[in-house]
Amino acid sequence: MNAVVSTITELLPAEIIDTDPEQITLYSQDVFSIGPPICAVIKPRTIDEVQSLVRACLERNTPIVTRGGGMSYTSGYLATAPDSVLIDMASMDAIVEINLEDRYVTVEAGCSWQKLHEHLSPLGVRTPYWGTLSGRFATVGGGLSQNSIFWGSGQSGTAADNVLSVSVVTGKGELIETGSASQQNAAPFMRHFGPDLTGLFLGDCGALGIKVRATLPLVPLAGAKGYTSFAFQESGPMLRAMAETSRQSLTTECFGFDPYLQHQRMKRASLAEDAQQLSGVLQNESGIVNKIKQGAKIALSGRRFMDDVEWAMFTISEGRTDAEAQHQAQRIREICLAQGGKELPDSIPRILAANPFGPVNNMVGAEGERWLPVHGLVPHSRAAATLAAIESVYERNRATLEQFGIETGYLIAVVSEQITVLEPVFFWPDELNALHEHSLEKDHLARLNRFDAVPGAWDAVHQVKSEVVETLSAEGASHLQLGKAYHYHTALKAPALDLISGIKQSLDPDGIMNPGALGLS
Repeated sequence: MNAVVSTITELLPAEIIDTDPEQITLYSQDVFSIGPPICAVIKPRTIDEVQSLVRACLERNTPIVTRGGGMSYTSGYLATAPDSVLIDMASMDAIVEINLEDRYVTVEAGCSWQKLHEHLSPLGVRTPYWGTLSGRFATVGGGLSQNSIFWGSGQSGTAADNVLSVSVVTGKGELIETGSASQQNAAPFMRHFGPDLTGLFLGDCGALGIKVRATLPLVPLAGAKGYTSFAFQESGPMLRAMAETSRQSLTTECFGFDPYLQHQRMKRASLAEDAQQLSGVLQNESGIVNKIKQGAKIALSGRRFMDDVEWAMFTISEGRTDAEAQHQAQRIREICLAQGGKELPDSIPRILAANPFGPVNNMVGAEGERWLPVHGLVPHSRAAATLAAIESVYERNRATLEQFGIETGYLIAVVSEQITVLEPVFFWPDELNALHEHSLEKDHLARLNRFDAVPGAWDAVHQVKSEVVETLSAEGASHLQLGKAYHYHTALKAPALDLISGIKQSLDPDGIMNPGALGLS
């Protein structure tokens, strides 16, 4: 038995330790990459077990990586050295406290966004930011470690913008609580108590510690929603419409696709899935007349209206009343029409809102291709120039893209009032890995083409992706889920780098917490 595993076995219950070869293979990879094999998967159930594990690894100088839902693609939870231990937080998924009077909820880090949202909704509340599209699997702890966007981001920002307190086990095995909870006699009701210690552990990709609990604020559920869909002939007018919608804070979700990604989406959905999603829409609508009206509208529109669409923009707005939500949607219409947009049926955002945490079948292409996104967050004023710079990367690598059948598309979104998110996406024919086999719905997986491994294809995608990352850095973009894929250490100005390096040294002096994350040793 491995010496590290032997030590851990002496300190922790056998039922939370897994060294099965198939599990080792599964947990040693993410959506894009395969790392060195870990030596064990540990599934702690309590904070004490997490602390005991860290102390055992500290004794043996064993690196630790921490995994949430496993939906990442930036090597954030992949080991950088053999014999690392992986902590799977899935067993720590309790909702610890819902405080409706003081408007906060405390959860364990392994709780999925879907579980949290479904637990809160009957109480008439949600968190301001309430998860990613992959929230069926993606966890609160993972979302805070990586930082993430989507549900609620149009007005409330990123996951990290919406946290009151975290409880973190450091590389010394100590438990730190942040925000108001860092003092001796207070609840975790407020993020700020002196310097913002909470922010240190958000977006750190586990480099500064293991998040075991988080406290998030609560807001009332919206009384009503409004929806819009618009087509644009070119990216420029759509980017301008999205930016103005964002600046005026008119939408909780605003996102768009280029022609290639649209067609991927249209090909991926089946008529059976359409019917299933329509039932979600009808459950979401209040009043029998409105149910019939919306159901008929979506059924009649089908997907044919997307056949000739180039760039498309979709929005979801929330209001306390239907009049407020419809006013916001009308303002968005005026903005889009002024940019030459053509209004489309609103079925796509309506269906998405009614089914917020669907299967993660879109982690492969419509025909079973491999999939990899990369992204940058830029100020609205830099979006068009940054998109053009990314296109230049593709032109320089046209021969490589054609050689390996690599197709590219874009997802575009806005965050708060300041930010445009550009997410270039790669698709290419290649063999799926164990994580795909584990995560996709079995009937969907059975319908896909099964491509053989293509020598050199992964390396080609990695090369072009890396050039896109270089370009985004040159444009001054920020990133979520930095992991080990984006520039951080090399991009920081010296005083900021010295500060974060000193914090890393203080919290993790032996360097056992996710070595290599953020480029920190």
